[in-house]
Amino acid sequence: MAQVKIHFLAFCSLFITSAFLCNAQVPSQHDQLRISVWAEVDAFPGLFGDEENYEQLRSTQNSVSQNQDGNSLTKKDLFSTAITRTKQVAPFLLNGMINGWTFDYTPKDNLRGVSEYFELAFIREFDESYNPITYHDPEAVDGKLFSWAYCNRTMVQQLDYERWNSITNPKVHGTGQGPVYAGMDGIRQAVAEAAKNAIHEYWRRKIKNKPKEIWGKLLLVGEPRIYISEGRYTVDLDFFMQTDKIVEYTQY
Repeated sequence: MAQVKIHFLAFCSLFITSAFLCNAQVPSQHDQLRISVWAEVDAFPGLFGDEENYEQLRSTQNSVSQNQDGNSLTKKDLFSTAITRTKQVAPFLLNGMINGWTFDYTPKDNLRGVSEYFELAFIREFDESYNPITYHDPEAVDGKLFSWAYCNRTMVQQLDYERWNSITNPKVHGTGQGPVYAGMDGIRQAVAEAAKNAIHEYWRRKIKNKPKEIWGKLLLVGEPRIYISEGRYTVDLDFFMQTDKIVEYTQY
């Protein structure tokens, strides 16, 4: 009997330890944010502003390219476009995770002749003096520059995140697309479409009659996923949603 008890206690200890390790591997977004960012590589000179990070570009440690004029371009000269894009994408996504957006959504209604309308705007602009971003572990893989972007929430922003994370704000999911040729605007378009689709799918299941208009706010949560599919940026995003007002067609 004693041996059975020992085995049982050992099993419980192993289970608790495993659960703790699994939870520890999931990064908390309460105080620090960490997101993976990538951008296409192009051969023009530029720096992140942190030269030691370039020593971590393992796939290009010994490479040297030649530009059209025959001038030597070292690995530090190859990533200007990718770095510029990274420094556009990272604050855009982090702002969605820290401050969030307001939205105004009018669903399309063919019976009433109503066209779809959707507007998404940041609640406030991103301010790097409050939320400085640091970039770590850059690595060039398959024509893309990957890196990790880190950003800390202020104490006030941590309290705001706790409010968002309450049970009164449902988590919604959406995907969206935007043209790659549009660059950063293509990513913005994809995120806006994902937000609209998330709102639409949530309320489509909750209310029977199509509403006239919905106002509210969204906060980006989890790990933002961006990839290219058939020449289009595709995003796969999760949000907390706060619905401020729903206008029915019967209301005047």
